Parts: sequence; structure tokens; C-alpha cells
Amino acid sequence: MDIRQLEYFLAVVEHDGVNRAAQHLHVAQASLSQGIRQLERELKLSLFHRTGRNLVLNPAGQLLVEPARKVLSDLVAAHDIMRGARELQVGSVTIGTMPEMSSEAVAAWSASFMRLYPDIRIDLSEFPGAGELCDAVFAGHCELGFTTFPVPTDNLELVELGVQRLLLVMPPGTPTETTRPFELARLHGVPLAVSNSARRENDIVASVLRRESVIPLIRAQVPNRHAQMTLVLNGAASAFLPLRMATAAHRLGAVVVETNPDIRTPFGIVHRPGALNPAARSFVVQSHADLARRNARIAELQNAGTSLLDAALEAEAELDSKRHIVSKGPVS
Repeated sequence: MDIRQLEYFLAVVEHDGVNRAAQHLHVAQASLSQGIRQLERELKLSLFHRTGRNLVLNPAGQLLVEPARKVLSDLVAAHDIMRGARELQVGSVTIGTMPEMSSEAVAAWSASFMRLYPDIRIDLSEFPGAGELCDAVFAGHCELGFTTFPVPTDNLELVELGVQRLLLVMPPGTPTETTRPFELARLHGVPLAVSNSARRENDIVASVLRRESVIPLIRAQVPNRHAQMTLVLNGAASAFLPLRMATAAHRLGAVVVETNPDIRTPFGIVHRPGALNPAARSFVVQSHADLARRNARIAELQNAGTSLLDAALEAEAELDSKRHIVSKGPVS
């Protein structure tokens, strides 16, 4: 039994006869009839009732229909996978992000993909906000967009990746109890640095502080997160930064604390409706897998009693170590 015989068999079934099946497959009727007879000889079963020139499925033929369709469907899927693998050898993925989803974080999530597909180029652009980012994705200027949710459109597909936590990052040496959450009601009089570009994030923080009856003391408005961190590390102000950047600030000496209530926002990827190209689809799968591994390890450590910051530090160190081992390859 071979694939062509099954293809002939299903064509006869689906086109109600040899004549139309042969026309559909662009083969001679004699060749198609011969293929059907060869299939029946190999199976040692008749598959059709033959009434003149007509072929009508008999019970044995009816049993073969679904398995034959599955075999051909699996074959098409295998061809699609291999074509995708070929297409993944070259090309690029265009990605948009926004200040709340910093380019550095997206670049970090891109690392595994770039190691797997070293010949694929990543083109990363940053947009002022979710609206501009979604417009760029819908217009085709970006294949993928990393954004916080919700997004101001119903015209894009959403892929949820997780929840972004904001932690309070304070200057080195700030006296505070780091083992307990910082009560946001105590934030009166604490100078803060905010990023002008992180508009949605600023609105979320302001909303949480209003609920705690806190009027924030904005000491500085700066262009981006790096400027926020610079002010923090130089003792000028505190800032709310996402977990990944908070761990980096901690390594540089900043005091990092969780807050009560906590501040969080869901995030993920947006793309145009329909199938993604193979490179973009692989990027989505790899990003999702990397974040899932990181988040699962953080949750495991927290369940064992580790603080969020320490769990994130340990999880990042473990994953970096594994990536380093993989990149070096086996030792001979």
C-alpha cells in the first residue's frame, strides 16, 4: 500500500466515480483504476461494488475511508512542518514593543530563539504606547507586538504570556524591612522617579495609590527606565520597576521590596488574524516556553517560602547557567 493508492481511493469516494476522480487528479482513468485494483489486491479485499462503470463503496471500503484520510492529513502536516523548517533557516522576525514591555526584556526572551535559529534576524522596534503598537501590527509593519493588556482593538489575535509585577526599587542603603511587603500607605513623602514614556504603567500605579489615599511625590520625570534606575542607584529617588529590571537593580545595590497591595498587569503578544509565518510562530512558542519555565521555577521557590525577589534571582541564575551549558555544547 502506498500514498498514491490511498489518494486514488479517496478521490473516487469524494468525486463519486473514476471519471471525475481522474479529472481532479489530472491522471488517466486507466492509471487510477489500476491503482485501485492494486490496492484491493494488497489488502485482499474488494473495496467497491462495481455496477457497470460505477464504483460504490462496500462495507470494507467504508472502513478504510477515515484511516486513509488520517494518513493523508498526517502527510500534509509533515510536509508543512518540513517546509516551515526550511523557511526557518533564513529571514527575520519584526517585533514591536512598548515602554511598559521594555526592549531589554523582549530581547532577553528572544535569546533562546536566536540560539536555536542563528540565521534568523530579530528586528525590534519600540512604540510610544499600546495603541501605536497595535496599529503597527495591524498595518503589517510588525509581525508580533509585545504589550500589556487590555489592548485598544478587537482586530488582533492575543497570546497571553503572564502577569508583570512592579516592585518598589529604592536607593542603596534605604532603611526598610525587606522581608515584609512595603505598605503603599507609607509612601507619603517618598520621592519618586517616573518614566514619561510608560504612560499606561503610570496610570496603573496612580490608580493603586489613589485607592490607598496616597498622593505621590514625583521628584523626577525621565525618558525611560534606564534613567529611572540611574536616579535610584544615585540616591535621588525611588521607582516602580518590573521584576526583571528590579532584580538587575538589586544586583547593583538597590533596595527592592514587594508592595502591599501589589501592582501587576497582564501582558502578552498581539498579531494579525490568521496563520503566522514559521519564524514568527516559532518565536511565539519559544517565548511562551521560556517564560513558563521561569515562572514555574519562581512559583516553586515561593511555595517553599522564598521571597519573590530571591525566587526571581535564583530562577534567573539557574536558567542562565543551563543556557551557558547548552551554548558551550558537550565536552569531549
